[in-house]
Amino acid sequence: MSMRVQVPLFVLMLVALAACDRPAEPQAPPAPLSRWSAIVTGAGTALAYAPESPSAQTPPVRLSCARDPAVFQVAVDMIIPIASEDRLSVGFDGAPFALAVTPRSLEAPEGIEAAGPITQDLLVMLQTARVIQGSYGATQFGPYDAPPPALLAKFAQGCRAAGVSR
Repeated sequence: MSMRVQVPLFVLMLVALAACDRPAEPQAPPAPLSRWSAIVTGAGTALAYAPESPSAQTPPVRLSCARDPAVFQVAVDMIIPIASEDRLSVGFDGAPFALAVTPRSLEAPEGIEAAGPITQDLLVMLQTARVIQGSYGATQFGPYDAPPPALLAKFAQGCRAAGVSR
């Protein structure tokens, strides 16, 4: 009788040990860290990209929507202003939006700021973007992986709250 009790216990121990040696279930890789961060102030909302190794190809960039007046702005570090160049384009998945360079940034030794209206087309493209890139004169910057969808949605909501141009 004791033999019957010992055999099932022995079998149970083997099964338990075998379960310990099983490889773990494959897990989804962790989401990559985003280099984008959100900034919210009384003047509006912004997304800032801080590259690990800034360069002329991938300089720090900031997208913002300000209110009073409602305006979409892009600021790109490390770009040298060109007095004769008054347009900066920013693109979302290849759809470019031309913005006017601000006069004060043309007077700065480095860095460009440009602004334009907050339009419904801009918000639709921005909200679904996977890649963001731009150009100023012959200088191209990006491409940058877009911020995570939740961050983009929150930014677009802040832009809508700032006011959409017709």
